[in-house]
Amino acid sequence: MPSAVLLKKDVRLDVPSVAPFLAEALQMQVHDARLIVRKARGIFQDHLEDGRARAIAAALGKLGIETTVVPQAEIPPVPHMKRIFGGKMDAEGFDMVLNPLRKSHRLAWADVHFVAIGVIATPQYEEYLTSKAFKSLPPIHAMEDPEMKAELRSKLASRALRRGEREGAQVLERARVKPRMDKKELEALYRDQTTTHVEFWTFGSGTRHRISRQDFNYECLGPRARKTSTENFRLLLRDLWSRTQKALYTRLAKEFLQGAEIHELLYDDLEEFDRSTRWFLHEAAGATPKPGVLAPSADEELLGPPMTAPIDAVETLE
Repeated sequence: MPSAVLLKKDVRLDVPSVAPFLAEALQMQVHDARLIVRKARGIFQDHLEDGRARAIAAALGKLGIETTVVPQAEIPPVPHMKRIFGGKMDAEGFDMVLNPLRKSHRLAWADVHFVAIGVIATPQYEEYLTSKAFKSLPPIHAMEDPEMKAELRSKLASRALRRGEREGAQVLERARVKPRMDKKELEALYRDQTTTHVEFWTFGSGTRHRISRQDFNYECLGPRARKTSTENFRLLLRDLWSRTQKALYTRLAKEFLQGAEIHELLYDDLEEFDRSTRWFLHEAAGATPKPGVLAPSADEELLGPPMTAPIDAVETLE
C-alpha cells in the first residue's frame, strides 16, 4: 500500500544538516537527498512503498524531526482549480468572473472550507543569480557605477529574501555589505519579485478557487482601490476574511493578513505551496471536513494564535 511521510510541523528543514545524514542512512546520492529535503513542506515525501516510508521516518527521527507515516489514500489530492479574474461580493457569496467573457459563477461563502495564502518567489531572479553574467560581476565595494551597485544590491536582497539569511550568506559574502532595506523597499521588492495567491477550497464539489494578485480586476473595491496590486490585494483579502470567518485559515494566511514580514511567508514555488496546503487540509480537517471544524485528532496549535481582524492600515506606496 502506498504511504506518505508527513512532518509534525509545516516548517522548512535545514538542507545542509539533514540531507547528508538522510543520504547515508538510506544509501542514496546526496544531491537526491538535498532535492527531497528542499521540497519537503508539511508532506516530506509521498507515493512511497510503506517500508521505504518507515525507513525515512526512522532516519528523520534520529535527527529529532517528528514525522508520521500515513496511507497515501488519506492525503487529499490537489483538486480541480478555477482561477478568478474579477467579480462582486455580497453577504452570502461571491459572483466570480472565471473567464474573459466575464460570465459570472456563484460561490456561497457557506461552502468555503478553508483558506490558504501563498507568497511565491518568481524563478527568473534565481536564474539570474546563477548565470555567468552575475558570477562575473565584481563585489559591490569594487564597483564604480552607482546604478550597477544598486542593481546588484537588489539582486542580493532578493536572494536573501527567497532563501533566508543562512542560504543567502554565501552570495552576500561576495558583496561584503549586507543590503539594508526599509519597509517600503521590502514591499516594492515583494511586489516586483513575487506572485501572491489566495485559495479557498470548497467541500462537496472538491474545487479550489484561486485569486492571483497580478491577474485580478480590483474594480470591486470601488473608491477604496489603491495604486498598486499589493495594496489592493490586501484590501481584497480583508473583505474575504470578513465573509469567511467560519472557514479554517492556515497559520501563514493569518500571519499575512496580520502584516507579517513577507520573507517569513515565502514559498519557493507553487509545488511547495500545494504540498503545504494539502498537509494542512489533512492535519486540520480529517476525512470528513466541515467548515470551521477541526478534526478530533488535530492539534489546535496548528492554526496558530486566534485572529480577531486583519491589519487596519494599508500604506500607500509611492
